[in-house]
Amino acid sequence: ASLEKNHKPVDKAYVGDAVAMKVNSTTALEASRMYGRHFDHSDELVSRISRHSIDLLKELYRDELTKEDWQLVLKLKHLFQIQ
Repeated sequence: ASLEKNHKPVDKAYVGDAVAMKVNSTTALEASRMYGRHFDHSDELVSRISRHSIDLLKELYRDELTKEDWQLVLKLKHLFQIQ
């Protein structure tokens, strides 16, 4: 996936930012999904995380993530039932 803000590539976005997001499909079924037909702005979009990715966040980005970022990680951890 990639993000753009004001037609320029960005690595991250913050709450309230207006960005365009390109989602790369990995299967034919995903490739056939269309905005407005299969999903729209009212659908929740989440990033799939794993125990490994959480451990890497702790190891490499602990000081860069905000309290709100860590709260989101905890929410996703519970959502995906990660121990």
